[in-house]
Amino acid sequence: LLGLITFLLVEVLFEAWVQVRLADRGGVDAEGNLAVRLPDWPKTLKNAVYLALLGLTAGKIFVDRSWREFLTRADLVLAGLVVVLAVAGFTGGSSTQLTATAIYVYLRGAIVFYAWRAADPSWRRIRAVFVVVGAIVAVNAVIAIGQMIIGYDSFRALGWVNLSWARSNRAHALLDHPNHLGHLLSLTMLGLLAWFVVRPVSWKWWAVFAGLALASSATQSRESLIGFVLAALVIAALRSGGGPAVRNVAVALLLVIGFALAQIAISPGNRAELQRRFAGVLNAFRIGSGEEGGNFCVEGNANCTTTSNKIPQREVRVLYYQQGLRLWTKRPLLGYGVGQFGGIVATEHDPRWYADPRFGPGGFKPYGFNSQQVDSFWLHLLVETGVIGALAYVTWQVLLVAPFVALAVRRRRAEKRAERAPPGVPDGALHPVAYWAPAAVVFGALIAFFAASLEDPIFPALLFTVLGVGW
Repeated sequence: LLGLITFLLVEVLFEAWVQVRLADRGGVDAEGNLAVRLPDWPKTLKNAVYLALLGLTAGKIFVDRSWREFLTRADLVLAGLVVVLAVAGFTGGSSTQLTATAIYVYLRGAIVFYAWRAADPSWRRIRAVFVVVGAIVAVNAVIAIGQMIIGYDSFRALGWVNLSWARSNRAHALLDHPNHLGHLLSLTMLGLLAWFVVRPVSWKWWAVFAGLALASSATQSRESLIGFVLAALVIAALRSGGGPAVRNVAVALLLVIGFALAQIAISPGNRAELQRRFAGVLNAFRIGSGEEGGNFCVEGNANCTTTSNKIPQREVRVLYYQQGLRLWTKRPLLGYGVGQFGGIVATEHDPRWYADPRFGPGGFKPYGFNSQQVDSFWLHLLVETGVIGALAYVTWQVLLVAPFVALAVRRRRAEKRAERAPPGVPDGALHPVAYWAPAAVVFGALIAFFAASLEDPIFPALLFTVLGVGW
């Protein structure tokens, strides 16, 4: 089990880069990027590992006769969530195969969670897995800093063919998107911070943290920044020991926010991009989806020269939420069926999923966005499964976090009774993972408003590794 978990974590972190390196390369597209055909076998291998993990986990539980340990409230709610997703699929017209595929993609991270719980390894073996993954994180951080300093040529040297991120000064190292790298680095920094508030550490580890913060700023992943800040505050609230713990959280926030602000300060391009995105959000609320009126074109686009009805650029995520929430109000309970709206499965099942007449006259409007996916896990879930599916998923997440919150509350009560920790025991001693796990869930829930993070190829394996170790 541990071998397969380790292999899976390594695979998801290298998959995108390996695919590009082994791709069949053709001509050049309109933006100067090479046209490529990515090999499918890395994804097939990854799915085989997930299924092998599922089979070995079930076998381990059967041999150990430990099934009673997997009947917690969180486990039972997960079973109920699977039923809800299946019912949403069948009532929404999804085929049996599409429903099964969508449920698998929604919940494949849970396979990692149960594999860790079934394996129940010693901390020495857990630490060995973390060392392997940590080394990969360090390599990505160094590459990201190099991409920030060197620029365009460093992206090409790694073999990347989509150079749009290089042109916008956003590092992504060996992952295929700057936000993916931002998620990985932020999750790692939250783990370090959880350690910092429990155990005294040397300046060398703070130097490592600062390096990760610098690399994270190079991604310019705004969702990762917001998620890290709020998740760090969760660690502070759970630790609530005052003194050094609060100071360490404050220092960590200063480093992460400071490097992010420095990126904006030193780069006119970054400032211009931030201003453009902020203006786009305001414009999207001022002229919402469906309020454009008649034929229109977007100012600044090449084809916007003769049309009299010109509108400013708008943030596409806001437009998607506006459309998606209107769709949800028409089928509020169980939605339109899993695998049919905007996610990974919907796109692979039907690249023109947005043309479905159920999504309005002319279908769901992508507004010229290059990606065929809708960048919001929560919007996928709400539209596909309705409020029942969304509430079931949120309830499951809350129950995954509940044991760690209970631990923190008991620690505070014990401290109040004793007024000080017992001799020889560090003040408020809980394992760092007890703080890292709930912070990771909060981080994942926040970035899921801006990305398909909880169902994407990378983040679920990382998140549920933290949760599995914590449990």
